[in-house]
Amino acid sequence: MHARIERTALCLVAVAVVPYTALKVLWLAGGTAGARTADQVSELHSTRMVVGNVVTIGLELLAVALAVALVHPWGRRVPAWMVLGLAAGATGLLAPILVGLGLGSALQLLADGDLRTGGMEDMSPWVFAVAYGGFGLLAVGIGLLAWRYTLDRWGRELAGPPRRPGGWAVAAGAVGLLPFGSCMVWWGLLGPGESGPQGMDAVSQRTVLVVSGLLAVAGWLAPLLTRASSSPRARAAWLVTWTGCTAAAMQAVAQGLLANRGNPTPVLVLLACLAVPGAATYGLAVLRRRLSEPEASRRLEAGAA
Repeated sequence: MHARIERTALCLVAVAVVPYTALKVLWLAGGTAGARTADQVSELHSTRMVVGNVVTIGLELLAVALAVALVHPWGRRVPAWMVLGLAAGATGLLAPILVGLGLGSALQLLADGDLRTGGMEDMSPWVFAVAYGGFGLLAVGIGLLAWRYTLDRWGRELAGPPRRPGGWAVAAGAVGLLPFGSCMVWWGLLGPGESGPQGMDAVSQRTVLVVSGLLAVAGWLAPLLTRASSSPRARAAWLVTWTGCTAAAMQAVAQGLLANRGNPTPVLVLLACLAVPGAATYGLAVLRRRLSEPEASRRLEAGAA
């Protein structure tokens, strides 16, 4: 069963990465596939887009490397910080898209009858499908592989729920996660206005903002409220904490780089300066709190699972 899940997940990663990367390489080579206007053709070959395409190709290749490591025995010997770093980047960037874009696209299709989004008005619809559909498939594939890998390598450590860290860490998490979460939900419901991520006006885009904000708030609350001792509920609490912290850290940066063609508003810059260190500090403190518990206690919870 596990082997079948891994094969399916790897197929999803391949289906997600190959068309997206091929399109980016074509654009870097001077192609104009998908562009419908002269302005969009010019934008495809601008310095900003060239740099962005190179970076995103690199990120896709890193995702493939992560997927391969997650399914091979030698991947268990990769340093934990490297696996967690790559997984954090993948989770923070892809989880809000997987959850928010699917729901948001359905809502936008019902409300507006199309799926056009800010920044892609002059592109053919299939480009949207290749790009964001690929992100969704990649999120599912990486998520399945990462879940199995995590349970195999750190299942005992995660058998118990995340614990409340020290007061300073809770405060750092509040400063990093709550303002970011509140602003994302506000801009998602009411629109970005002049201070939010400019160009994120479509229903699907605003749904991603709402989901990012809710994940951040939930990530901060989960270690403070969870009292469960059963393994499934404990793992769910860990998943919420992990996803919320990584989403805040990665989306704060991504919104600043992507919205308004890379010209972030001062509020977005401030949120990123708060969210990245705050989310990282809080998440690591929660993990350290768990690892500092007596080994006997962790063994008992793992045995009960």
